[in-house]
Amino acid sequence: MKNIRRVLTVSAAGAIAASSLALGAGSASAATAKPRLFSSAVACQTAGNTWAQQGKITGFRCAQTKDNAWALYTW
Repeated sequence: MKNIRRVLTVSAAGAIAASSLALGAGSASAATAKPRLFSSAVACQTAGNTWAQQGKITGFRCAQTKDNAWALYTW
């Protein structure tokens, strides 16, 4: 009986680890997209909102760069 529990526990832990690796790979590959640059915060927000409403992206954020441009990061 103890051996059966041990096998089931090891199998469950393996399944959890495998699914975690699969999820991690998907999010890592999504983060490699280059941000698009805009000249103003309004233009960045407008583009992000438009693409989200069209279903082209699931989320976004705008961040100011060192040269006062605005970078649109999407996922």
